[in-house]
This record gives sequence, structure tokens and C-alpha cells, in this order.
Amino acid sequence: MLKRTVVLLVLVLVQFGCGFKTDTLTHGELPESTGTRWETEKRDFLKIGDLKIGTSPLAAWSRRFDAAIEVHYTDGTVVYEGPTFYYAGFITMPDTSVYDNISLPSSQQGIRLGLNGMTVGGKRRITENKELVCRREATNGCHLVEPGNIGKPAYVRKETLIVEATLTESCIPTDLKVFIWNFFAYTGEIVCRDQDSPQVASGDPIWRFY
Repeated sequence: MLKRTVVLLVLVLVQFGCGFKTDTLTHGELPESTGTRWETEKRDFLKIGDLKIGTSPLAAWSRRFDAAIEVHYTDGTVVYEGPTFYYAGFITMPDTSVYDNISLPSSQQGIRLGLNGMTVGGKRRITENKELVCRREATNGCHLVEPGNIGKPAYVRKETLIVEATLTESCIPTDLKVFIWNFFAYTGEIVCRDQDSPQVASGDPIWRFY
């Protein structure tokens, strides 16, 4: 009886365009020249200070990492306080519209580079030169975060920012499972795999890109 019920349910879901879809997430190799350039940007345009060292895993290439951040100008005016996340180095990107969170856009290279190398539970203060606050072609400002299904995009002026960050998660995304209803994606789940490597080696400069 149970088997028959399950079969009927599956047929109904198919009939109405419902079911689950799974996409595999893949990442690309980091070109050596790109890694060198980003290390130069971290060294020249960011002032980074670790307030607390966390534990593995590390925020690094081919990972998703989440952080709680507070961003303010040098005069203390807070422009954003809350969560953010970033996928580093992925070729096939998950559809961030299917879950509630707030993503860090590509224009925020300084915050992305500042989070790189943090460990989960770690706290860091990042002073970001205006050269990295928005894309170089931006004249006045840009979005600091892009919302998913909640919140509003925070706008930031193209000037020096101070970021207080706590890394809350770092994992290797492998799949995105999405529930489809009438051909629209409603809910999604990121399947993530933990891995301790890479790790910060003793003597590594804080501006190294991982």
C-alpha cells in the first residue's frame, strides 16, 4: 500500500511539473598570475589585523564561506551589519535566489580578499582602501551586498571602509538540490563537504592568497 502511494505521489508531481533537481557545482583552477595579483592587492590596498584566530577550515579558493560583518566609514557611520557569503572560484554558480541569505557581489574585491585566509570562528579587522571598495570604473559608489529573498541592498560610497568580520562557515559545495513546482525553483539546499586543507603555515604573511 505504501509503495503504491509513493508511486502515485511521484506521478502527480511529474504531472504538475514538480520534483527535485540536482546540479553539480564545479570550480576552476586558480591561475598563478591571478593569485599573485590578488596577493599584491591584499598587501598594497588592505590593512588586515586578526583579532582572534579560529580553527580549520580556512576561507580559501574553491569554497563557500560565510561571515558576519559590520562595515563602517572612518567616521564611524555604519553602512551594513549582518551576514554575507561568497563562492570563491566556481564555474557553475548556484542560483542564490532559492534560499534566504545575502551575497557579497564581485564589486567588493576588498572584502573578498580580506576574508580570504580567515579560519572559522576567527575575527578580523580589515581597513580597505577605496581602490578596492568598488570596481575601478565606478566613480561614486556601488552595492555592498546583494540580497537574496530578504533585506535590501546596502549601498556604499567609494571611500575607505573598515570591516569587522567573523568567519562563521567555510566548506566545499558539491551539489545544489532545488525543489521545482510548476517549473519554478522554490527552495534549495547546498550540499557542502568539510575539508581541513589548506591550512595557514607558520610564517605565512597575512596577505597570502589561499
